[in-house]
Amino acid sequence: MRKGLSLYIHIPFCNSKCAYCSFTSFVSSDEIKLKYIEALKKEIALRGKEFSAKYEVSTIYIGGGTPSCLPPSAIKQIMQEVYKNFIVENNAEITIEVNPNSLTKEKIDEFMFAGVNRFSIGLQCASNSILHSMGRTHKVEDFIKCVNMLKDKGISNISADVILGYPRETLADISATLDLILKLDIPHISTYMLSVEDGTPLSIQINNKQTKLPDEESVIKQYTYCVSRLSEAGYERYEVSNFAKPGLKSKHNQVYWKRWNYLGLGLSAHSFLKHERFSNTSDLPAYIAYLETKNKVPVSEAKILTQQEEKEEWVMLMLRRSEGLDTEAYNAEFNENFLATRKERLFTLIKNGFLVLDTQTNHIKATDKGFLVLNKIIEQLV
Repeated sequence: MRKGLSLYIHIPFCNSKCAYCSFTSFVSSDEIKLKYIEALKKEIALRGKEFSAKYEVSTIYIGGGTPSCLPPSAIKQIMQEVYKNFIVENNAEITIEVNPNSLTKEKIDEFMFAGVNRFSIGLQCASNSILHSMGRTHKVEDFIKCVNMLKDKGISNISADVILGYPRETLADISATLDLILKLDIPHISTYMLSVEDGTPLSIQINNKQTKLPDEESVIKQYTYCVSRLSEAGYERYEVSNFAKPGLKSKHNQVYWKRWNYLGLGLSAHSFLKHERFSNTSDLPAYIAYLETKNKVPVSEAKILTQQEEKEEWVMLMLRRSEGLDTEAYNAEFNENFLATRKERLFTLIKNGFLVLDTQTNHIKATDKGFLVLNKIIEQLV
């Protein structure tokens, strides 16, 4: 019997680079994109030979970058290679990330033909002035048009990304963003608190005092507003940053948080299989050349996790979820009593209202207050 496996496919191209983006992505010519696709197809074939006999694919996520900026038929070619080399479940969740102004009716048809059944759209904010400051090339009107095109094609499994805490972004901007999302009846929302990475245009602007970040209290207000507003609208916060209507949680995202097997394909893609993490090179010319000339996957890092590292990952990832950390599953996995070994720290965190122990399920869960300082809680428990 084959084990479950999820695939992440990285498309490292964009039409322009956003001010805050630190992901491995480039503005490139169609010639480079086509060379990359050929290299990616070779990697898919190689990995298929290695894993298809043992695993069946349950979810696929095509991310970036901006997958929707690829030339026509590119996604179809990539997915044909996946189907040729892997066993894919009939009801597999297949997601693609798109920018609102790079999606057309023709591309939707192509993606649907390739098996895509879930679309994740990068809205970020429903303010054109904030979008402009982010370096986004789309406008709010493009997002509305994009959603309507998808719905006209019968696609209802749609997600929208929203950034919190961007310079000059106010609570009123967040309210307007949620107004739009709720009006369009988008069933899944990912809200990300801005993280400023070194080397990005935004970090340079901040260092040069051309702009400044909102204070921590303002960002917390934005997040708690999202939690309250979306809860009232019937969304469940099933992970610290993710909200969904019933039955429409992202299956692929849950794979990461539950530490299930996933295989990353493409430039800088990361994988987790059994007790090992490994990743491909982030050097685009090297990735293409290596697969062209050596017909091997250019893995740059590989590491077998120690048991202590696995424990730390378990705590960090499980506490991000609304259902929390299953202490009995932890005990079975590591032959260690989670509650007993952390008794004093757990008592203090529960007493101070950051965690709760569900005695019926034996799950440790973060409270609303706890989700706001989750990283600090995790530090105390790992």
